[in-house]
Amino acid sequence: MTEQNQEAENWRGILWAMLSVIGASAMAISVRGASLGLDTRLLVGYRLFFTLILIGILILIVPRLRSKVHFKQPRAHLIRGILMAFSVHLGFYTLSIVPLAAAAILFATAPIFATIISVAMGRETIGIRRTLAILVGFIGTIIVMRPSSEIIDTNMIYGIGSSIFFSFSLVMSRNLARTDGPLSTLISTSAIGLIVTIPLAAPVFEITTDTNIILWTLVLIIFGILRQYSDIQAYTYAQAAVIAPKNPRVVFSKAEFEIGMAQYFGSDTKPMCVQIAKSIELFANFKPETPFHPNWGNDRAEQILESCGK
Repeated sequence: MTEQNQEAENWRGILWAMLSVIGASAMAISVRGASLGLDTRLLVGYRLFFTLILIGILILIVPRLRSKVHFKQPRAHLIRGILMAFSVHLGFYTLSIVPLAAAAILFATAPIFATIISVAMGRETIGIRRTLAILVGFIGTIIVMRPSSEIIDTNMIYGIGSSIFFSFSLVMSRNLARTDGPLSTLISTSAIGLIVTIPLAAPVFEITTDTNIILWTLVLIIFGILRQYSDIQAYTYAQAAVIAPKNPRVVFSKAEFEIGMAQYFGSDTKPMCVQIAKSIELFANFKPETPFHPNWGNDRAEQILESCGK
């Protein structure tokens, strides 16, 4: 990937992340409004059901989209769908009972948990800046939860739980979106989430005639789709290369991480092998800024490339 193409992907990731923030904000407000008249379990069901309906209509209207729907990693789709279902249910419930400002801070811990999970899996390393950022994020979360108060708001635990489930799904998002595409990932997540939701929402099922609740629900559905699709796209494009786009270790580490994910889920590793080969090309022309800057990785990349596809 050329430096120009890499920079373009980074900017796409940033723009999709911004759209995700907009969608999440509108969705949070609409959940609070709609939950005044409907159980949050039912809101999740309505959102997922109408998301699938709208996607189905779109695929019928635009035939070329059909070629973009494929599920090469069914197990990964299943796991991610279940994780997202629990995340959404806990998140919607949190939004209905916790102040929006506090809920937003709790949900912002998802990228922090995602980073920790990636590091724990041994497929990503982080520097001092990211480590400090994680610590600051946790300190902020602790302050919001007010552990020193006589009564800790236990409802906030639902928000933390939502973020943890969401962070696991984020770790899986990039590989799925790369191999099967964001549309397929959105479809599988919505379908699996709906299957999980049906038995939960059935006891509280109702059809409201309240105009305000209907409008809030429509806003929820529209911005819910925007947020979910934007999340998938953002984690497809966004990379550590935002900081160092020509650093071969960035390309190599990402590819090695995705190979591990692909092997675990039994999917094709050839696209990642191509990236390993590109990292070796970058290593050939890479010069550390100073003798004290890291210069490791080429031997490991060549070793991985030799076993690629075997």
